[in-house]
Amino acid sequence: MAHGYRTLQHWNQWLSQQFLGKKVLETEEQQLSSMLERHFGKHALLIGVPSQHRLLQSTNIACHSLLSPLVSKEKIETYIESDFHELPILTGSIDLVILPHTLEFIDNPRQLLAEACRIIKPEGLIVINGFNPNSSWGLRHLFVKHKKSVPWGGNFTHPKKIKTWLKLADFQMEQHRYILYRPPMNYPKLYQKFHFLETIGSVCFPRWGGVYSIIARAKVIPLTPIRTKWKQQLSGIRISTSISGHIARLSK
Repeated sequence: MAHGYRTLQHWNQWLSQQFLGKKVLETEEQQLSSMLERHFGKHALLIGVPSQHRLLQSTNIACHSLLSPLVSKEKIETYIESDFHELPILTGSIDLVILPHTLEFIDNPRQLLAEACRIIKPEGLIVINGFNPNSSWGLRHLFVKHKKSVPWGGNFTHPKKIKTWLKLADFQMEQHRYILYRPPMNYPKLYQKFHFLETIGSVCFPRWGGVYSIIARAKVIPLTPIRTKWKQQLSGIRISTSISGHIARLSK
């Protein structure tokens, strides 16, 4: 499936209008609130679609920004309209970057992840949410007939691959959790009846959750002092105290 502006539009509508999409947002917000409760900073940036702006409320950081190529109809304090090829953000200027399923609906996920890592401060965090291929959500993704449908037409990337990309970008893994153990049913009453699977799944099959959340921290590269090696002998040099400040050699 070719991803682009229209795919992101459908994804944004699915999150805001479909019952299952609303449940994904609600559950992810609760999960991120638990995972980020001890993280502080000045700037948090979410790279995604306007419907996901509420996920920024899960962090204690006061300054929130949303970056998206879609035109936002919602009232968002700081909204950056931009594509995902080159982020218009200074290098090392953001304390927290959130990528909620964004890598699954674009054609250049590796490039976007590299750009997201670039703008994070040393010791800053990156959060990535994705649909788990090894789950009931992943099975539906495999057997869906209409590959253009959202979210089933997305690229469900395995968390191991995401971790490999992050390690290559000098990020250290901090947390990895799963949520949504119920099958992806878009019927409220039936969905509620399977609530018990959330408890059973998290205990018995912890890696079979429909959505995974990965948090990684940017490593600080230590500065190695460079020792200056003098090749000229200083014993035969004196510095004049005159105003001209010239250097004269002592006569032997």
